[in-house]
Amino acid sequence: KSETSLNTESTSDENSNGGTNVTIDNKKTHNALLDVLSERVYDVTSFTRVAALKTWAKLISSDCLPLDRVISVTELAIDRLQDKSSSVRRNAMQVLTLLLENNPFMGSLDPSPYQRKIEELEQYLEANMPERVKAAHHVAELAKRQELEASEEGDSNESKVTDDELQSAALDAALAESEAAANEPTEKEVEYNLKLKALEFATSALEFINLFQNSNEAFESMLLSTCTTDVNEALRLFVRARHFQLPCAVTGMRQALVLMWSPEKSVREEVMRAFVEVFIAKPGSSGRDFLPDEEIAHNMLVLTCQATASEKASIEEAIGQLVKEEKIPSEVFLNLWSIASKASGPTRGAAMLVLSMGANADPGIVDSLSRLRLLLDVGLGDDVQEAHDWYTIQSAAIALQKIGRAQAEAKEESAKAIILEQIVERLSAVATGEWCNDDDEKDTTCWFSASEQAINAIFSICEKPERVCGDIVRSLASSTFKDSASVNSLRLSRLFFVLGHIALKLLVYSEAVTSAMRGASAAKSLAKQETADKAKHSKSRQSTSGIDSDSDDAIEDELGVSAEAEAQAEQQYAEIADVEIVGRGLLGIFGPLLIRVVANEEGKYSSQVIMQSAVLALCKFMCISRSFCEKHLPLLFTVLVKADTTVRANTVVALGDLAFRFPNELEPYTPKVYACLRDGSTRVRQHTLMVLTHLILNDMVKVKGQVCEIAICLIDEEVRIRDMARLLFHELSKRSNNPIYNLLPDIISRLSTSDIGQASFREIMSFLLSFIKKERQNDMLVEKIVQRFPTCESIE
Repeated sequence: KSETSLNTESTSDENSNGGTNVTIDNKKTHNALLDVLSERVYDVTSFTRVAALKTWAKLISSDCLPLDRVISVTELAIDRLQDKSSSVRRNAMQVLTLLLENNPFMGSLDPSPYQRKIEELEQYLEANMPERVKAAHHVAELAKRQELEASEEGDSNESKVTDDELQSAALDAALAESEAAANEPTEKEVEYNLKLKALEFATSALEFINLFQNSNEAFESMLLSTCTTDVNEALRLFVRARHFQLPCAVTGMRQALVLMWSPEKSVREEVMRAFVEVFIAKPGSSGRDFLPDEEIAHNMLVLTCQATASEKASIEEAIGQLVKEEKIPSEVFLNLWSIASKASGPTRGAAMLVLSMGANADPGIVDSLSRLRLLLDVGLGDDVQEAHDWYTIQSAAIALQKIGRAQAEAKEESAKAIILEQIVERLSAVATGEWCNDDDEKDTTCWFSASEQAINAIFSICEKPERVCGDIVRSLASSTFKDSASVNSLRLSRLFFVLGHIALKLLVYSEAVTSAMRGASAAKSLAKQETADKAKHSKSRQSTSGIDSDSDDAIEDELGVSAEAEAQAEQQYAEIADVEIVGRGLLGIFGPLLIRVVANEEGKYSSQVIMQSAVLALCKFMCISRSFCEKHLPLLFTVLVKADTTVRANTVVALGDLAFRFPNELEPYTPKVYACLRDGSTRVRQHTLMVLTHLILNDMVKVKGQVCEIAICLIDEEVRIRDMARLLFHELSKRSNNPIYNLLPDIISRLSTSDIGQASFREIMSFLLSFIKKERQNDMLVEKIVQRFPTCESIE
């Protein structure tokens, strides 16, 4: 009854002269309440912030969100993804998901159609502007320019209004003027006004899309969060974004796939579920119904194109798991073979790469006579040779590595053996650089990765890869030095690259052969031991004495001889690695040339490509032989001081590998490695800190007072360096002996004599002292610092 009376009163009021005022007042109250709700999202207490976001979520799901608030609420929710409270972040992500599901801009949020529509509408509006609107447009434009000039006179440093903003403001004013001036607009004016409103709609839609597109950093922080709910909500958002064709969904899923290596099973399962729903399953089917095979193949290509090396490794792991679980139909790979045979350029290479990823779990995708022939024609054929399509060649070589030597073995004169022989010939041609343009440095730069994978494939499918690689080296050397007067710099750089990579692969190959022989020898010794044990057991049952002692001694002697033979074999294996590969072998002939080019004492070798490939080859040679490494370490550290940024960054990474392989030889040079943390290049500092972090956490380098250099990285201008330094100290604090406590006195002493400011010193020490939790450690630390007072030079 009360509701009826209220409705009656409101109706009578509206019929009176004050009805318009009531409507305006209601609208003002409504907007004021929404403004308060927006402010409460930034409240001091997290409970209030969560409640405000939940209210926004309820308004969105109830279709009660005003259209003019869609953009502002989206910005607000994206901003709250940086909140310190996990519950606030979770609710902010839920608001974004609801905004996607209830967006007013139709089903698809692909920006391309909207961009084209805006261009068409702007051209139409400019060409078909009515006279009355033109006059209003001219007046509005003049007023805007006068306002701009006045603001520039008041403050010349303020940013200027762009032409697009001026045009937009003038069009808005023109629309308002035309509506106010014409009680009965003409048909042309009506159509013009409709197009103007369509432009406003398309512009708002594109702005909404760009908000998601420009928020990759916020979404990435959610993916990398230690809170599982943050990760799950981010993955669910990417699933919904993909259903609306938002490009950020593909970018986000590439970043999310790194979580395939997460130690938490729930996170890995959520990533796989999201991967299936985004790229394989139909929208809304919860992964039960698959998309058409052609669409799945297209999604795989979109995902792989433009992915980084780390992202490709994660994609391969995900595809491998799905192939094992039979969640990717076999017809998808047939479509990919069809695409690879018909397409060209990056699409062909991407299709070949996805096939290799699937073959990692199921070699049958590649290992058949028809597919090997197709791989030869498509991935290593004349077309890719003429186009210098190194990406497709690289992908084809990666696919061949999935076959393996055991599967590649075939009877001589068989069809498969003939195809494999032709493939090896083509791979050898790639490795020798026969197809390269000697006048194009970019062509050689792209060749490096293709040659690397070609050599890897040769070692994977050849029965005797050392012979094939010997022919490659001889062929490449003869073509490089055919002119005794001069040598092409790009040919020389290709020779150095091949020498270094073949040397490294020979080490891996010899170790694999050694391991196989060691396993066979151990099995043989075990069989002999079992035979001896059985003989002793049977003879012990007999009552004879002394008769079997000779046979037992013979067996034991045989086992002793076998152990001695194993020791000699181990010594021979070690000699092969230390002496034969880069010493007395074919590769060792080029050692003096390599040293001369890296030293560059006369300054003849100015090409950066030559220096980069020569230093890389030298580092690989040093990883193989202990004696070679010890002899040329001084040269390598000389290069570390004089070379360009790229060479220094690569050398630092190589030093990490050398420290793992020959820690005793590299230990005296540890201070020089720490000195790279003060390099002027951000890239060199980042690589150095990454290498030292791995070495310290794996106990390959002793943590001493030099860790002060890492402490200074806590205030580095590069955020990734600061984060990595913090991570290292966090990991050290988890150890039982808490090395940070033992290192603090030395760190304080070294920081006191460094050139950092007082504020930076306090920032570093406040972070490090936060790891000292025990009261006794605090007292002991104070005592150790006091004992160092007599060595102080000043009291400042």
